[in-house]
Amino acid sequence: MPHSRELPLCGMSGTNDSFVRATAEASWSATPKEQRAYLSLQSLFSKIARFCARLQNALIDLTRSSHPIQSSSPELNEILCRARIRTDVSDHLPTLFAESLSFQPRLIVELGVRGGESTFVFERVARLSSARYVSVDIEDSSQVRQHQPWLFVQRDDVEFAKEFPAWCRQRELPDEIDILFIDTSHFFEHTVQEIEHWFPLLAPCAKVIVHDTNQRRIYFRKDGSMGIGWTNRGVIAALEKYFNRRFNEKEDFVDLVNGWSIRHYANCSGLTILTRVVFKSDGR
Repeated sequence: MPHSRELPLCGMSGTNDSFVRATAEASWSATPKEQRAYLSLQSLFSKIARFCARLQNALIDLTRSSHPIQSSSPELNEILCRARIRTDVSDHLPTLFAESLSFQPRLIVELGVRGGESTFVFERVARLSSARYVSVDIEDSSQVRQHQPWLFVQRDDVEFAKEFPAWCRQRELPDEIDILFIDTSHFFEHTVQEIEHWFPLLAPCAKVIVHDTNQRRIYFRKDGSMGIGWTNRGVIAALEKYFNRRFNEKEDFVDLVNGWSIRHYANCSGLTILTRVVFKSDGR
């Protein structure tokens, strides 16, 4: 689903109301009249929330500086300008750039393309670090970017992971992933499978960046602006399962678990950065 200024539903086709309707019809044993009343209330809530978000964001725009922060890097300037267009990931675009570029990757793999917000960042990281860059999406996103070294694969990412090493060998790509970005269905079982199939393909020193780890019906950005999403703990719950640890995704935190450094940003639907730590043999 393409990014927009206010995304109706992160990572899924359709609107919030259609998702609520499908969920209610699948799980509710209520009368048709009760279901219609429930859905009507949900629709009303959605309209009120969107109105409040537009009003709040308009007030912020009145006071926002017309002179954005400038960088000596043309690539970072492009990203900073892109980040001023509000989406559910806009706050995190400069972070994606800085975290990825500092790692000097050889191979970047992006799971989930949608409107190409993260793709916009990673193609610049790939250019500066001379990395190879692969994106995977179940939808045809081949026209999102025109960066020539970019390789787009339209496949189910879990199924493709099983073939990925052989696929890389055929194209003379590095056989280990340095940067893995996950932003796909956001459902628990699917994310668990992604972790199970993609993590073994990571390099010994690798970074995994996961978006939508704090999904809320109403989420806030760093500038105080509001966005409308959906409430779902699928992604963070999958990370909790992997690390066997409970996380409070509503607040920023830093942790060290099982050889992974974990940094979590709660704003803008949540971004969690996992960095594999390789200790020296003496443990220091």
